[in-house]
Amino acid sequence: MTLDLPDEPRWVEAHGLAADPTSWQRDGAVGNERAKLAVIIGRADPAALRRAYPDYTILTVTEPALPHARAILHTLPEPDALPDLDGAALLGDAPLDGVPVPLAAELAAAPRVWAAWVDGAPVAFAYAPWRSARLFDVSVDVMPAARQLGLGTLVAAAMIRDERAGGREPVWGADEDNAASLRLAARLGFVPVDHLFVIPP
Repeated sequence: MTLDLPDEPRWVEAHGLAADPTSWQRDGAVGNERAKLAVIIGRADPAALRRAYPDYTILTVTEPALPHARAILHTLPEPDALPDLDGAALLGDAPLDGVPVPLAAELAAAPRVWAAWVDGAPVAFAYAPWRSARLFDVSVDVMPAARQLGLGTLVAAAMIRDERAGGREPVWGADEDNAASLRLAARLGFVPVDHLFVIPP
């Protein structure tokens, strides 16, 4: 399906969902059962959407009356300033023992995942769960025991360079209370440009 929305950071998930043939579009929203994600793209009522899809995360550009968080969206104005680090590689079919099941499912669904290993096990991951024609969404996950080692920076920089080679630019979204994600975004050179509201399941 195609959406009549501009290709800008606030709509990267919506465009990504629309590109997935398993997604649905109705009542002013687009969503996907596998991802448990819906984006309000029109006049959809957040409360009605929540009742219909109680286990989905819902994104909206308008502040809802429901409990929500605010996600800050960032772009990378100087991509050549990314740190040039070695050590990340494509995950391939490496076993994901010890990786939580929901994250392992996300990694399995992503077309390309960059990873870093500690003691032979992949512990840090960067991938683009959603893409539009000119943008991609940055997702970084580091296992708790491997945090504070700089591995998030390592995998994120590798993934961003890889995706940019395909002609897309990164969008980094982080809840305003997620200090670690906001610090990593700043370390990589991202600057805030917009925001979304996130209604959790």
